[in-house]
Amino acid sequence: MKYRTKIISLSAVIVFLAASYFMGGLFTAQKKVDKKAMEPLFDQALRETLTSIKVSTTPETGLVTIEKDAEKDEWVIRIDENVTYPASRIRVNSLISSVFDVTKYKLMGRGEKYWAEFELESNRADTVEVFKDGQSMFTLYVGKEGPGGKGDYVRSSLSDEIYLTDATMQRHFGQDPRYWFNMRLFPEGYTGEDIFAITFIDMNSDGKISIKREEQGKLEKWVNLIPGGPTPEGKVADAIADNLALLEAVNFVNGAELTPNVIMELDTGKLGHLTIDCQKIKDEGQYVYLLKKRGDSYMYLIKEDKLKRLFQPEGLFPKQ
Repeated sequence: MKYRTKIISLSAVIVFLAASYFMGGLFTAQKKVDKKAMEPLFDQALRETLTSIKVSTTPETGLVTIEKDAEKDEWVIRIDENVTYPASRIRVNSLISSVFDVTKYKLMGRGEKYWAEFELESNRADTVEVFKDGQSMFTLYVGKEGPGGKGDYVRSSLSDEIYLTDATMQRHFGQDPRYWFNMRLFPEGYTGEDIFAITFIDMNSDGKISIKREEQGKLEKWVNLIPGGPTPEGKVADAIADNLALLEAVNFVNGAELTPNVIMELDTGKLGHLTIDCQKIKDEGQYVYLLKKRGDSYMYLIKEDKLKRLFQPEGLFPKQ
């Protein structure tokens, strides 16, 4: 009886050890699969050091080139050899994150024979090409959307593997080049509180409005810089500063110098002193304004209704 008990006990131990070994192997294999799925497709160090990107846009436009202006630490859109316009930092950073967040989530196949199935041929896929110091580092090809539109089929110029991503990137493609512009007069994230002195000079009448915050960043407290003038209405002045900070053009114009109707002088905390020339012109039967910051090589095209109340700010000063 004792011998039989020992045999049963020993058998149970053997079964337990065998099961543990088997299950341990399964868990280890699963961990390897999970780790592989989380492995980035591209070198993460390049995320912070890349210097330019080419991304596919509309079929008519082809590619748009996004470059890092190292001197200003800003992104710009290169139109041709000599012309660049400010880029949307938010949209460019979103594109970079989408590219470098791609992992080996799900391997779908290897080799060129599968490209057509997943719309990953070079002349059919959307592309993002990443450069460092003028040298192409890789191209990401983005094909058709995955099941339910929750991911995309992609491949890289660095290998022949095809992956399904865990999130779609389609929002970055097929866009007009202007999608990548920052057509605001000020950088994204700028607010009226960052503007602490405003001067409008009417070149036709020599009229002038010049106001300043009592203290930088302090709301509703403004003073008139013209001797003997009334105290500005604080809420109106704050609204003008906010509208200036959020002022957005409909396009950029690369051209000649302006003959200004109005000159704006702005003191800002982050950008220093700005002088902006403003010329009213007629374009396709409508009046618009061309604005140019002195020192820039381009102009902003802005609709008249965006500026009309700024240049004729009703209620800025109380009636005497």
